[in-house]
Amino acid sequence: MGWEVSIPIVAIIFGIGLGLLSIWTEYRKDMALIEMGLYQPKVPSPPGQAILFWGLVLTGIGIALIISSIWVVGGWLLLGGLVLGLLGGAFLVFFTITQRKKTDS
Repeated sequence: MGWEVSIPIVAIIFGIGLGLLSIWTEYRKDMALIEMGLYQPKVPSPPGQAILFWGLVLTGIGIALIISSIWVVGGWLLLGGLVLGLLGGAFLVFFTITQRKKTDS
């Protein structure tokens, strides 16, 4: 087993270790704030924000794939761009419909 194999293994171990360290330090910080009586729970974002975000992300990726497939590659990449673009558009339409219902009531 050469060094070529050990690089991805070390990267995976360090990646998982950094993620666990981040979770553990956040936990310790929250516990210290609770002990001092200063803990403020995080306020969740409005539910429409996530739908709007993912709608914009998927629409942007879809449009980028469509443009790149027309100008550069062509073929199956156009289908992926259309699928992602239409899925993102559906998220945006859903967001606008729910926002209108919210303002009407």
